[in-house]
Amino acid sequence: MRFLGFGGRSPRETAVAVVGSGLPAAAAALELARRGIAVAVVETQADAGEVAGLGLVVLGPPRPYPHVVAEQGREAARLLWAVGRENHQRLRTILEESRRDCGHHARGGFLLAMDRQEAESLAEGEDMLREDGFPGEFLDHYMLETRFDVSGFTAGYWSADDGDVDLRQLVRLVHRAAREQGAQALPGPLRALELGAGGAVVHTERSALRAERLVLATDRGAATLLPPLLDRLQPGGGTRVRFALQKGAVLPASARTADGRLAWQTSRGTLTLAGLGPGPASPEDLLDVLPERLPAAPGTIQRWIEPDEATLDGLPLVGPLEDPRVAVACGFGPLAASHAFAAAGWIADAVTSGRDPTPAPLRASRIQGPRRDPGAPALRADRPGE
Repeated sequence: MRFLGFGGRSPRETAVAVVGSGLPAAAAALELARRGIAVAVVETQADAGEVAGLGLVVLGPPRPYPHVVAEQGREAARLLWAVGRENHQRLRTILEESRRDCGHHARGGFLLAMDRQEAESLAEGEDMLREDGFPGEFLDHYMLETRFDVSGFTAGYWSADDGDVDLRQLVRLVHRAAREQGAQALPGPLRALELGAGGAVVHTERSALRAERLVLATDRGAATLLPPLLDRLQPGGGTRVRFALQKGAVLPASARTADGRLAWQTSRGTLTLAGLGPGPASPEDLLDVLPERLPAAPGTIQRWIEPDEATLDGLPLVGPLEDPRVAVACGFGPLAASHAFAAAGWIADAVTSGRDPTPAPLRASRIQGPRRDPGAPALRADRPGE
């Protein structure tokens, strides 16, 4: 293929182009730069400072452990929770090195049951998780309402390993750390990307970048940038609800519902509710109901749409695609902080070793996309409307 720069200029060159937004791109750039790899970041959003999602740093999918065991097997389920610990350790290392806490709170988190069946699964899962090395505590309806200002939850499981962070502060910190390690930033936003025999070319409004490898690491919009992801990701408009808490209210921190539909984070006297992405169960009704079960200050409820995307199984896509020059870290929904650092480590390992170390339940290859005919024209993806 012929590499084209804008305005007749030749493209810059680098070993790896990281295309994406938010924490996934920042984490990938930092991990690659730490390995001594020449890396350049191209933001996909016009506002590079915009951050999507919640700052929850949690273990495992937002479903009872027995449900995941039934779907994935005991060893795969244990591995998914262990991934959370790996991600936590990488986050703590970054915070310790920077000497900034970014609002990090390692105070555990809750999985909340909406009905009796979910409550029974949480109780069963407490024993299974403890056997597999993940400490926690089961709370019934009475204990929840005694400790917290909530109502209407049948039970909850508290995970000692969960926590949360100020996502906006963290993204800024990781981008800064990546630059200090030598990562470059290409003025954006992204306009088009091409993939051919010689590598990838990334176009922005003012320049172009040629790279040997492409890493698409983003908290949204991946399916619109890379056609092979169209059959693997479900883009959607994630509804968010935010309200001020009544004075003195005490709530379970880093909370998610056990049906995998909603999560919330409390910060500075406010609570933000987020749907956990596309799936068979819509979170819309719960977003209307939950503020009535929580101590919302009257007249403070705000509602908006924040685009995101996820897989139908709720787990991110990480690692090389069918073309080994292309790797992805996407499909996080609003919980990128729970996987982005571990994902960045696997991506960097894949780039340096040629092998995919991503755990099987999270590999991008677990969901088969269309295979491109080697003789077909090179892929070209333009931003919508361009």
